[in-house]
Amino acid sequence: MVFKVAVVYFSRRGRLVTLANVIAEGARQVPGAIVEVFRIRDPVGGDNPAMYDDGVLDAPVINPEMCLEFDCILIGAPGRQGGMCAECRYFLDSLADFQTGSKPTANGTSYGMLKGKVGGAFTSVGGQGRGYGGHEAILQSIHATFLQHGMIPVGVPPSPVMEDALMASPFGTCMAGKARVVGADGLASRLRSLSESEVKLAYSQGEWAAQIAKQLHDADDDEES
Repeated sequence: MVFKVAVVYFSRRGRLVTLANVIAEGARQVPGAIVEVFRIRDPVGGDNPAMYDDGVLDAPVINPEMCLEFDCILIGAPGRQGGMCAECRYFLDSLADFQTGSKPTANGTSYGMLKGKVGGAFTSVGGQGRGYGGHEAILQSIHATFLQHGMIPVGVPPSPVMEDALMASPFGTCMAGKARVVGADGLASRLRSLSESEVKLAYSQGEWAAQIAKQLHDADDDEES
C-alpha cells in the first residue's frame, strides 16, 4: 500500500543536501513508499541566492501544514556551535499548533494531529565557523519534539558500520569534518561527498524509517477495512 515519506533539511552550504538525498534513496527501497525531499526556508533571510551554495535552493519549500500529508518525516538540522540551527528550531516550534489544539479544523480540534507518524533526525557538525560536537544533543532535541507530538522516533538500526563511522549514533546520521571534494579550480567544495560509512548509515536510516512507517500505515488500513 502507498505511504508518504518527507525528507526535510535546512542548509546553506549544501552539506545536508547530500545526506538528505541518500536518506531519501534508502526510503525509496521500501515498496509503496512515495518519497519527497524538501527544504526549510530561512524565516528571516528568505531565499536570497547570495546566501546559499549552488543546488541548495533546488528542493521545494515545506510548510508546517504539509507535514500532515506524510506518514514519515525525517528532519535534518545543521549544528551551530554545538546546538541546532535557529532556522530548524523555528520550523519545529511552528508545529506546536498541531499539538495544542490552537489550529482550527473541520472537527473543531487539532490536538495530536501528528500523532502516530514516524520521525527521524539527521545533522552535520564541524566546518569553518560552525563549531564542533553536539550532534547527539541536536538529534535528541529533534526526537524530543517528535515525542511532544506523539510521533514515533526512529534512528539508525544496528549494524557493523556503527563501529567504523565517525560520530555514529543510534539517534540519527551525522556528517562531520571538512569538505572532501576538490573542484577543477583546486578549491574544496562545501557540497562534499559522503564517506562510505556515512552513505551506509544514511541509506539504512531512510530504509528503516520507511519500513516502520509502512508497517504502521498498513496496519491502519487493515483496521479501517
